[in-house]
Amino acid sequence: MFLIFARAHNDARYEGTGIGLATVKRIVERLGGRIWMESEPRKGSTLYFTLPVWK
Repeated sequence: MFLIFARAHNDARYEGTGIGLATVKRIVERLGGRIWMESEPRKGSTLYFTLPVWK
């Protein structure tokens, strides 16, 4: 899901280029955070991320 131009669906049902999550992953990791996804069949997916606290 986090690869550039990777799309979950190969058809035209959903818009998009496939760069959104790859971009988010790069930003989160460059800021020192972590990103992951958890999924349950027929329930959907949840995207999580953490960022360090800056003082």
